[in-house]
Amino acid sequence: MMDDEFEGGWHKMREAAETYCKEIKLRFWNLGWCSLNGIHYDDDADILFDIHTAIRHQLWKDDPNPNKSRMTVDSSPAMQFGSEPIAKVTSKEEEDGDEK
Repeated sequence: MMDDEFEGGWHKMREAAETYCKEIKLRFWNLGWCSLNGIHYDDDADILFDIHTAIRHQLWKDDPNPNKSRMTVDSSPAMQFGSEPIAKVTSKEEEDGDEK
């Protein structure tokens, strides 16, 4: 199911995505993981936040755990804050035509 690169499954893939997002936030805005200036502070930051929330939601959808929480921030679809449309993020299965 998961690409070979993410041996260990969904949790390893999510951990890698979180690490990349933390690094982008630090490199581009010199902000730590828990610091933020809020939405509508910078359009580029808002666009990257939109991308992050789209990826986060897809990772939540891809979690195979049938008992996963539906009361978490990642269970909500991404909302647009930046000037660009929300990125479309799909799983490999969705790309191959096996809609989830």
